[in-house]
Amino acid sequence: MSIPRTIATAVDGIARKVIGRDWNLYGALLGHWGEIVGEEYAQVTTPVKISFPHGKPAEEKWAQGQREDGILTIKLPQGLVMEFTYRSDQVRQRIAAFFGYNAIDRIVFQPFYGSGKTTFQEPKNEPAPAQLSELQESLKDLENSDLRNALEGLGQSVLRAPKTP
Repeated sequence: MSIPRTIATAVDGIARKVIGRDWNLYGALLGHWGEIVGEEYAQVTTPVKISFPHGKPAEEKWAQGQREDGILTIKLPQGLVMEFTYRSDQVRQRIAAFFGYNAIDRIVFQPFYGSGKTTFQEPKNEPAPAQLSELQESLKDLENSDLRNALEGLGQSVLRAPKTP
C-alpha cells in the first residue's frame, strides 16, 4: 500500500526540514535497518542521525549523489555498547554494501538506560519443516527408540546452529 501523494509530499517536506538534505539516506537506512543489523538487533537499536563533514570535497561528493565519511549515531541499550563496538566494522560494511558506497566512516553510540527490552538474545535458527521431516524420515528405520531420539535431538541441534560463512 502506498501513501497518497499529498501525504507523502508533506511527510517528505517535514522530514527534510527536521533531518536535512540527508533525509533520503537516513530514510533508506531506517527502512532497511533490520536487514543491515539483523532483526534481533533492530528490535533494540535505532539509527538516530547521520552527520557528514562540511567543506568543498564533501560538497562535491554530495553533488555527485554520494555523501561519504558520515558519522552514524545509534541509540542502543547500555549493555550492548561493547558488543556493538566490536561489530561496528561489520555494520559499516553492511551499510556500504546496501548503498553501494562507503557512506558511513564512523559509528558512535547513544546508550540508554531504561525499562524496555535491554537484553539481546541470539537469534534462534528454527529449522524448516521440510528439514525436520527429512531428519525424521532418515531415522524412522532405527529400532532402538533411545538411539533414534538422541540422534533426532542431535540433528535438530545441528539444524538450529548458527550458520557461519
